[in-house]
Amino acid sequence: MAAKKPGASLNDIAAAGGTSHTNVRRALVSAFPTLVGKGRSTIPHDMGELLAKAFKGKALARSTGQMLREDPAAVLTAAEALAELARRALEDQGKKEPAASAA
Repeated sequence: MAAKKPGASLNDIAAAGGTSHTNVRRALVSAFPTLVGKGRSTIPHDMGELLAKAFKGKALARSTGQMLREDPAAVLTAAEALAELARRALEDQGKKEPAASAA
């Protein structure tokens, strides 16, 4: 996503994440219902960037959003395990971890 803005539109997130506005909205409604609703056209920019990265990596879907709402600790545990598996896969392929993932 481009320059820092006070908010990110669902269309911005969808474009950056390679998905549709509908998929972004569904995931947000499942995970963070207070962020999308009547009269809300943007969400916080940093949240938008995180969502776009998750969509781009094919790691976010409506069911993930539901899990985030119901048991965020389980999602965090799974994400940490998946990150470690990805590091090991990169190592196995003789590649270094991308600098962007260090954030």
